[in-house]
Amino acid sequence: MTAKLSSRIPMLHRFKQFACLVSLSLFVLTPAFASTVKPGLDKPLIKLFLQESLDIHGRQLPLDRDLEAILIYFERESGIRFDKLLLPWNRAQLMAQNGEGIIFGISKSPERLKLYHFSTPVVSEKIWAITYGDPRPNFQSMEDLRGKTVSIGRGFSHGMDFEKAKNVVFQVQEDSASSAARFKKLMNRRSDIMLWPVRQLQRSSQVEAYLRDQLIPSFNDPALTGKTFYVSAKPVFYDTTHFAAANGRYEAEMEKLNGVIRKGTANGKLPKLLAKFY
Repeated sequence: MTAKLSSRIPMLHRFKQFACLVSLSLFVLTPAFASTVKPGLDKPLIKLFLQESLDIHGRQLPLDRDLEAILIYFERESGIRFDKLLLPWNRAQLMAQNGEGIIFGISKSPERLKLYHFSTPVVSEKIWAITYGDPRPNFQSMEDLRGKTVSIGRGFSHGMDFEKAKNVVFQVQEDSASSAARFKKLMNRRSDIMLWPVRQLQRSSQVEAYLRDQLIPSFNDPALTGKTFYVSAKPVFYDTTHFAAANGRYEAEMEKLNGVIRKGTANGKLPKLLAKFY
């Protein structure tokens, strides 16, 4: 073999490699190969605004795993892909009002009904009155809150009856997204009552046990360790939470979400997921 011929062999080898790469690229771009791509991944992401929660140091907590499972269910059943964003609640509402995405976990109020169209209710909530210290109050209804200072989460509503009563029957203080900070404020007598939504528990004693055995210990805050908080004998309000979007926006997506709620409620799959989410 001549030197001239032998020098061509590496060049031919490189050319064949290049040709193979080109062929493979063309194959990847063919419809037959594209059909193996996971369905739905080509759909645009829709921003989903969620309320953030903060730890005792004011740092944002990750998305609750049970809530994430619920949202994944909605994505799978509706075919919608969500870009899940944890935000301060007022900011989340403002972005939804501006038509930038869909909001989840929002309840109805007279003002909000002018701004949003709402899905079918996803969750029904009982709103309990939480107090600290003796004597233990015997709250039975909204009227027992008359003249009290009531703590709620910033930007929160607890339904139509709550909206009619706030700053009329009782005074409202809006507090931070840190649940631990809200409990400490109540403990330090800077508010009389804290409203707390619970979705799955039915009796006051169950809610007290949940606070004592699960929620309070989860804060890992020495100031709250071993402290006892009382729960009203009955819920003081009832509320529902929804998906919502600005009027005239995301109408097709909202209809798909409504379909998932109806179907999931009928076949029992949605209540089973919601049962894990307090």
